[in-house]
Amino acid sequence: MVKLDKFVKQLEDILGDNLLSVIMFGSQVSVEPENLKSNINLMIVLEHLTSDDLKNISKPVQKWVKAKNPIPVVMGKAEWYSSFDVYALEYSDIKDKHRVVYGTNLAKDINVDKHYLRLQCESELKSLYLKFRNHYLLDMNSDRKMREVADNVIKTLLVIFRGVIRLKGDLVPEASEYVILQAANYMDLDCNLLVKMAKIREKQDVYGKQEIREISAKLVSVLQDILRQLDAMRY
Repeated sequence: MVKLDKFVKQLEDILGDNLLSVIMFGSQVSVEPENLKSNINLMIVLEHLTSDDLKNISKPVQKWVKAKNPIPVVMGKAEWYSSFDVYALEYSDIKDKHRVVYGTNLAKDINVDKHYLRLQCESELKSLYLKFRNHYLLDMNSDRKMREVADNVIKTLLVIFRGVIRLKGDLVPEASEYVILQAANYMDLDCNLLVKMAKIREKQDVYGKQEIREISAKLVSVLQDILRQLDAMRY
């Protein structure tokens, strides 16, 4: 955790009392601190955010990203508390899985209304379906591109499925396969197809010859069907 500690110390030195909280979220939260190296997602919350603050922390942030970490989310305290509706899926994930690295535990204050959670699930799925159709129109004959598209599709579907599970008041499983199987308790899903896509994305399986083209063709109707069910879902 040396790199993370160093980065947070730089933020503290630059921002002083204006640095309210640094929260780690995402898959690396479950990794032991001594094993953390890269791909660490951070939420940095300031009491008040100005352009000068962004300018002052830009160099350590650039080094942080250069070390193969995602760019941190930087926001002010007011934005943090006013965004539970707009980012319902993201805040739900953070509330369930986070680690406070510095300062105040703002995650304990997260309160996501199920109305907004369902709306964002539907919005994200419609956007995903639109993007997939466009890729299919343009890239259906490129196995490489369609593999990349399929990875993005299952990544986004897993986020949406976690939202569906929360809508139903259940605990979200850790492993992708069980997220899909749990969501299938509330939706009619092609679990074999979706689990295979998840395993391929996680490097546990590979596509056979011509298989990506077959799966891409199926996804048109699969996404349509999931969208229809989500649109009719009540909680």
